[in-house]
Amino acid sequence: MERILVPLDGSPLAEEALPHAKKLASRFSGIIFLVRVIPTAQQLAAASFASASGMQGVPPIDVSSMDKVVELQLEEARAYLTEAARKIQAEGIQAEWEVREGAAAEVIIQCAREKRIDGIVISSHGRSGLGRLVFGSVADRVIRDSGIPVMVIKPTKGRAS
Repeated sequence: MERILVPLDGSPLAEEALPHAKKLASRFSGIIFLVRVIPTAQQLAAASFASASGMQGVPPIDVSSMDKVVELQLEEARAYLTEAARKIQAEGIQAEWEVREGAAAEVIIQCAREKRIDGIVISSHGRSGLGRLVFGSVADRVIRDSGIPVMVIKPTKGRAS
């Protein structure tokens, strides 16, 4: 496994995938590709509308303000991944990163195909039952639809959401 994709969302939970990816990369002289997916302004607006629907007196959603939110998230994601890649490289492992916009599972799968990834190491939020049914699972979707090996890291005790 020479080309390893690790999706990160900025959370400590997602970062639990990193030690496993680093072990694989070290063992096979591989490279780690870090990706962070930011929702588009339209996705944020839709989510805001859905959460506010049924509430009287809620002002209409301003997509231009959502664009500003997305730009701030993009800046933060770039800084975060730059630092994460720097730490990996300090351990003698090659690392690259990129930030993309869209729906997380679809973007992760697309990135894996474009980069000819050999395997994905991803953390799971550890939801089961109704939580998984309601919220879905990016990891489940990546496993089902990526067509490449996926190592799913379960959250350590106390971190599941």
